[in-house]
Amino acid sequence: MINQNFSNDELEQHKMLIKIAQLYYEENKTQSEIAKIVNIHRSSISRMLKTIRELGIVSISINYNLLPDIALEEKICNKYHLKQVIVVPVNLDMDNESKNQIVCNVASNVLLKNITKNDVIGVSWGRSINYIVNSVKNDNATFENVTIVPMIGGPSGKIETKYHVNNIAYKLSDKLKSKAILIDYPAIVDTANLKSEIAKTQHMKELNNWWDKITIALFSIGCPAISKNSIWYGFYGELFQKITNRKIVGDILSRFYDKNGKELQTPFHDQIIGVTLENLKKIPLKICASGDAEKLNSLIAALNANYIDILVVSDEMANQLVI
Repeated sequence: MINQNFSNDELEQHKMLIKIAQLYYEENKTQSEIAKIVNIHRSSISRMLKTIRELGIVSISINYNLLPDIALEEKICNKYHLKQVIVVPVNLDMDNESKNQIVCNVASNVLLKNITKNDVIGVSWGRSINYIVNSVKNDNATFENVTIVPMIGGPSGKIETKYHVNNIAYKLSDKLKSKAILIDYPAIVDTANLKSEIAKTQHMKELNNWWDKITIALFSIGCPAISKNSIWYGFYGELFQKITNRKIVGDILSRFYDKNGKELQTPFHDQIIGVTLENLKKIPLKICASGDAEKLNSLIAALNANYIDILVVSDEMANQLVI
């Protein structure tokens, strides 16, 4: 607040500040124009505008009601302790697949903005990740010493090639003009003993080394609640029929979890070739995109378990996240 007991010199100074405030905030004069009007050097006007705000002559507030998505993003960030949330408006009349594709288009830009020199980007498989990679528009930029690595094995011919993690890794590396490390093993091998033998191979040792270096993880969330015709069911095939644990709400990298995001044991838990959820948590930046409302409970559980740092989500789902 302005002190009412000021001297004559202080009074004149405050009159000048109010004059400058009127010119800048009410008459939209530039700092250069104000400098000429009041005969003060332009460099002083910037400092005086700062003083005006500090003294409370002018108060600035943001009306978030005019930009509801910004307020919503802030609420989600605070609730789930995220680094960033991007809420994407979608048409409610669209099918879930179309909504998800729109969200993934935005996620591709988010990925690009967060890539820096020497990054190792871990990717998963699936339709959403394929959408994201297809939407990447690089404009011939070169990312120095960036490597793309699969975070899980392949689907053993159970889904279309375009959704295979190796295809996704290679395609992203091509767009970023970087290199890709491919994986020679399926996501789920036949026995735990076979996994133990694979762990001894040089290729698996190299993959583990790359997994320890991942700085950005790009993944999507699986959900048993989605259509039985989805590629998610195609990926797991008969394996999912072996799962009798009714607490499952979703999976990341073939690791199934409950409503709190706690990993659950499955009959093939010890047969998975991929990054574990505990190691996923250690990755510095974890990016996830979701526009499919059927995955809401799966997403909430993943958020509660801190598996995500940056979330790109449809406004339809975002509104449900803060209830």
